[in-house]
Amino acid sequence: MAASIVRRLAFGTGLLLAVSVLGFCLLRLMPGDFAEVLLMAQMDGEIPSAEALRTFEIQNNFDEPLPLQYLRWLGGVLTGDLGTSLITGDPVGREIMLRLGNSLLLAGAALVLSLLIAIPIGFMSARYRGGIFDRLSAVVAVLGMSIPNFWYALLLALVFSLMLGWLPSSGYGSWQHAVLPTIVIGTSVCGVSARYIRSLLIDEIGRPYMRTAAMKGLRPISALVRHAGPNALPAILTLAGLQFARIFDGVIIVETLFGWPGIGRLLVESLLNRDFPLIQACFLVIAAAYVLTNLLVDLAISAVDPRVGEVV
Repeated sequence: MAASIVRRLAFGTGLLLAVSVLGFCLLRLMPGDFAEVLLMAQMDGEIPSAEALRTFEIQNNFDEPLPLQYLRWLGGVLTGDLGTSLITGDPVGREIMLRLGNSLLLAGAALVLSLLIAIPIGFMSARYRGGIFDRLSAVVAVLGMSIPNFWYALLLALVFSLMLGWLPSSGYGSWQHAVLPTIVIGTSVCGVSARYIRSLLIDEIGRPYMRTAAMKGLRPISALVRHAGPNALPAILTLAGLQFARIFDGVIIVETLFGWPGIGRLLVESLLNRDFPLIQACFLVIAAAYVLTNLLVDLAISAVDPRVGEVV
């Protein structure tokens, strides 16, 4: 088990290094002079003089070879220094920490909501396979997957904020502000989860132990909950981990639409402002969240089913 964790940590570290190199190089290979683009963003689009551009390059070490710039940045990351924002002048690490907690809160709430909806629907669809409930849930799931997040978010804001006045349309500070973003993200991913759980349970229903449970007089729904459900739990945990990673994609749009101060909105703001240190840090933090989520899911699966502990 310990060897598996060390192996996964080593793999995750290598993956993060690859992401950091890719992000660093892609940003530096943007069309035009990299330093001039950044300086123009700080000067509201005004073209800088050659002297100002030279000074800017020296201040930010942009005059050094690209590998040396990366190693300098990587050394700062390893010591906890993610650099300084080119726009605000604040430490990037502090900006990230202020926003990351808000995104994790929103993503966690959305994941819990999606599972609370998807698991009962998955169980009922498997129990009444081919029935009206199963077909209706399939239609709703396809509709949920087909509707773009931004359109869904605007529709909810229009109904519950502007027309009914029940919930705020944007902002942060109370639980009411989290309701609409959580509903948008959570319900947009629960359709896939419900259909996946249904398929898992239908596969379990065909196994011999389920026929034995039926012969012993156990009700079908009880057999699903008591026997098929626990056997499908490792696959459901894997699905939850993948959905959590997908939710992190969704927060970039939803946070921007609802004015939620999270890492997704910070990434959009930094891209618009061409704040390179902040963009690079956001890429790294989001990639780290992916890697850490997958590691935690594997550990949870190993704890639930020790038979797969050596496999993961």
